[in-house]
Amino acid sequence: MKSDGGKMAKIKQINIELFGGCNLSCPMCPQSNNGRERDFKKYLSFNLFKKIVDEAIPHGLEFVSIAGSGEPLLAKNLVECISYLTEHGIKSLIYTNGIRLDERLFRDLCSNGLSDLKVSCQGWDKESYAKWMSIDAYDEMREKLMMCYSILNSEKKYDTFLQTNHLIQDYDESEYQKSMYMKNWIDYLNCFGEIWMVHNWAGQYVNDNISRVSKGLKEKSSEIKLRSCGRPLSNVIEIRAGGLNGHKAAVVPCPNVLGRDSDAVLGHADVENVFDVFNGVKYRNLRKAHISKNFKSIDYCKDCDHLIDYPDALVWTNVPGRVYGESRISNIAYV
Repeated sequence: MKSDGGKMAKIKQINIELFGGCNLSCPMCPQSNNGRERDFKKYLSFNLFKKIVDEAIPHGLEFVSIAGSGEPLLAKNLVECISYLTEHGIKSLIYTNGIRLDERLFRDLCSNGLSDLKVSCQGWDKESYAKWMSIDAYDEMREKLMMCYSILNSEKKYDTFLQTNHLIQDYDESEYQKSMYMKNWIDYLNCFGEIWMVHNWAGQYVNDNISRVSKGLKEKSSEIKLRSCGRPLSNVIEIRAGGLNGHKAAVVPCPNVLGRDSDAVLGHADVENVFDVFNGVKYRNLRKAHISKNFKSIDYCKDCDHLIDYPDALVWTNVPGRVYGESRISNIAYV
């Protein structure tokens, strides 16, 4: 990990937004509800993207995940950004709801070297998909993904890895929802995918049905020992498209502060070197708090259920190498 004083020697991975808004209003996502903070619903220009990547390359950059918490397919410069990463030998991932995915865009992304395309498919049947994705596109999305897999499997000229991502929305119904996800997505598409338990977005959701404390661990609540989620201590940096006071490219600790990004800004890469932000005073103090397990001193960390070791959060996967506690693009260990 780390060098002395909470400083980091490398940035191996960047998780970055190209756009901070979204075209859906999924009820389990802080983009919905009261809505995301306006200052963070912005676009990131290609020049600023390039600046950030160029500053990180000398420090060991190997992976870039274009997700953040906004919808990446809404960004007009998406293909250009993927192409730039490929030119520099950097592996790339896009995490999308897939609504704007079509054959032309899929081919453009693949031909420009996209390493991984992960599509969020929340809902185990037509009715639940309409609820949890806030759009009646269950049949359409399955057809799109079938088309994409057909291109990959029959033409065999692209190296892009395509997978689905699913969430169990109620811990009490995990077995049923898992079986339906398997039937209606994994088996139907004959695809790669992963199924996770939903989480509480840095403590913003207190519903018992999605709490790692109250489900599975409730009987042993007095024995729960918090540990760092590992994100502030890893060689991974999280960058939003927007920022405070007119700035863009705000650096935040993790994706789970979505909805309260302004509370967690550690610097802005539009006016600072990204490596300097990564080793700035705010970031070093956050690392020290995690190392000492002083989570109560961090308002956006203290109620987050990612502080609880819960390997069962990864319910099922057939993605090669995927395990609990690692980045989903690089397999960099968080915990």
